[in-house]
Amino acid sequence: MPPKTFDISCLSDNLTDFLADIQNHVEITLTLDGVPWAKIVPWVSDQEIKSSVADLNRDAIAISDDFDDESEEINSMFYDSVIFPD
Repeated sequence: MPPKTFDISCLSDNLTDFLADIQNHVEITLTLDGVPWAKIVPWVSDQEIKSSVADLNRDAIAISDDFDDESEEINSMFYDSVIFPD
């Protein structure tokens, strides 16, 4: 559903619609005299986030088995060339 806007000064007149939109997971912007004041967004549970992230390009990324292995060449660039002042 598209987002909706409710002005706080008229909220009591539209409370039923406001609560129905919240129940239907509609994103709502609250305004005060036409100026954005707060945003109410649909709740997303941790399980829904994990599920959507797990399904996102599941096989697009592969990490090699030696990813965490250190390289002597790279280590020597960092550790062998350190010059300490006298």
